[in-house]
Amino acid sequence: MAAPAIALRFRDTTVGIDTIRSHASILEAEGAVWWGWWKKDFENNHADFLKSAKRQLDVLIIDRSTRRMYRATAIDRLVGSDQLPELSLVPNYYRQSAHQIYGWFKLISLEKAETYDDSIGSKFGDGTFIVVDESLSVRPSAPVAGPKSERSSILHLSDLHFGPDYNFLRPNEKPSIGDPKKSLTDCVFEDLRRVGLQDDIESILVTGDFTSNGDWTDAMMGSIVTELTGLASRLGVELKNLLALPGNHDVVRYPAGNNIDIRNIAVENQAAFEHERNFRYFLSELLNRNVKEPLNYHKRLKLKEADVIIGLLNSCRILATEWTEYGYVGPSGLDVLQQMADEVPERETYRVMALHHHLLPVSEVEAPSKKGVTLSLDASELLDAAQFAGVNIALHGHQHMPKLARYQSIPLMGAEQKSPIVVVSNGSAGVSAARRPGGERNTYCVMTFTKEDVLLRMRELRSDGKPGSELYAGPVGTTPESPC
Repeated sequence: MAAPAIALRFRDTTVGIDTIRSHASILEAEGAVWWGWWKKDFENNHADFLKSAKRQLDVLIIDRSTRRMYRATAIDRLVGSDQLPELSLVPNYYRQSAHQIYGWFKLISLEKAETYDDSIGSKFGDGTFIVVDESLSVRPSAPVAGPKSERSSILHLSDLHFGPDYNFLRPNEKPSIGDPKKSLTDCVFEDLRRVGLQDDIESILVTGDFTSNGDWTDAMMGSIVTELTGLASRLGVELKNLLALPGNHDVVRYPAGNNIDIRNIAVENQAAFEHERNFRYFLSELLNRNVKEPLNYHKRLKLKEADVIIGLLNSCRILATEWTEYGYVGPSGLDVLQQMADEVPERETYRVMALHHHLLPVSEVEAPSKKGVTLSLDASELLDAAQFAGVNIALHGHQHMPKLARYQSIPLMGAEQKSPIVVVSNGSAGVSAARRPGGERNTYCVMTFTKEDVLLRMRELRSDGKPGSELYAGPVGTTPESPC
């Protein structure tokens, strides 16, 4: 087989279905099978390449999550057309969704490759299609940092939950008589002023659950954008330094209710990744960010005394079962951690990992739940990769419970001991009391990065703007990497 021209990514997302076996059985019986290209609706359609490429293509088919790679030969294709393939040559489990699939490749061979090629798999990012020759010559660009700031702090918020669960006044909302509530912006600014940090915030990081239950109506999106841009303006934070990643309420993969067909919904979601669409358009409205940009990425901030490399990870990946509220980051997030490790420090440099779901338990007793709402399923792999990358601090939200912990694995077989990671569970900054377990309070964090350590303040955020409790104030016991 010649060098492959394209690579397609797949993953077994439908319960009880082996994607490769389903296609191979038709290929063996009929001599050919149509392979659906599950192009995400925000993904490049590669129209110019596919229009000019020869009819027969050598294809790599890759599952990054299990590190499997297959070689195939495609003799025909249907891309961006209303024309459907012969449905008898399409596996039954997604035959009824054929009209939703953007492209098809007719395969006459499908064989497992002897080895898995990381150099190709790592190029997908959030996409499902790469032109192999082009992709191998392009390296991910390093995040561009501006000039050094005179500020030293990052404000971390999580789980705002705009909607019926929101605990603050929405923009332009007037309080009822006797209601002491104020806006989130007013309360955050006033509390930062109390501790003298209102003029020291360089970046605002929000780790998911901007809305509740996937409510991305125009009015709701407008309210969130207005509040966050107003907060950034009040604190003097440039919008390019407003960092956002999705939570499970922002990316709703399955509808509420018990009478749902998980297999069909898994196929429909895989066809276009529509469950990510609203959040991507929200980022476009909030940050003027291209909807095609990956949700896993890293950014360098040049603070007054140190640089901070922040890796933003999407832990709301599609899963194959109804246990959808568990997190899962997957290979593209691990790639970001590797890219962070490859960053060469120009001066004292900290590395921070941020996601929505938990890396360690926060509840005293974790009750079994069909609608799991706790750990990222690949938490152990993430923590190990983060230690290897030199991550100092991991930040998350999700379960509305503030907690601090320290993680450090004990090396086996003489491996090198890595530095510990401070894990900050930031609770919820904005959800109402009814959604906070055990009477927990709303909280937020500020991290101030110095040449020697990171000073953390975890504080209660009251919706009436009055002073709240300080849960933690002090150094976290981590040191930056120095330039060689």
